[in-house]
Amino acid sequence: MMKRLHHRGMTLIEVLISFAVLGMIIVSVWSSFSGTLKGIEVTEEMQQRYSIVRNGLARMTSELSMAYLSKNRPLDDTRHYTQFEGRDNFDTDSLTFSAFSHLRVRKDANESDQTVLQYFIEKDPEDSSRTHLYRREARRLTGDLPENMEQFWPAYIAIEDVVTFDVKYWDTAQMEWNDEWRTTKVDMQPDRLPTRVRITLGVRDFDGEVVTFTSQAVLMMQEAIDLGQLVGGV
Repeated sequence: MMKRLHHRGMTLIEVLISFAVLGMIIVSVWSSFSGTLKGIEVTEEMQQRYSIVRNGLARMTSELSMAYLSKNRPLDDTRHYTQFEGRDNFDTDSLTFSAFSHLRVRKDANESDQTVLQYFIEKDPEDSSRTHLYRREARRLTGDLPENMEQFWPAYIAIEDVVTFDVKYWDTAQMEWNDEWRTTKVDMQPDRLPTRVRITLGVRDFDGEVVTFTSQAVLMMQEAIDLGQLVGGV
């Protein structure tokens, strides 16, 4: 005589346990997936941030490579139309220099390719806990000293969250790095430029840590341009 088999279904408790195990697996997979996505986002933001810093440094070194001095001015005019003022202030230096780096974008504008550029550290106007590297550009030579340029020309943020800005200047005559280089001072370097400029930036990252970036610029013209001397020689 054949026995009849009875197939018993799953109880409610077994179903609930199965759903609980499935939920734990889904949560575990999602946590791992969301963590991976978060890591990718942070990495992309960091790469973009560092790319902005490197581009800002590249722009600064490119402009520095076109720095120049000129002695061509009226004899009775004591203003410094061209200058190279690297002033030391511990880790927040400032740098003002004339260069052939301005690009005119408007026809008949009162501008030329000659410009005076200024880089300096200043606090954020809306958040005093943050400091940035600012860039100021005078679109023509006016003879203003660095401390007077802010009265006439606006400044814009070049690189955000820069906490230290240290600049060194290579003096070929002394074979050493100088903390300052000032062509408006007779007792310093009135008629020549450094051969190299080393820039070190301390930039605060997303974790609050300060990351250091360093670059060097090679200046093409060290001696001041004197067209009067050239004409007299001819």
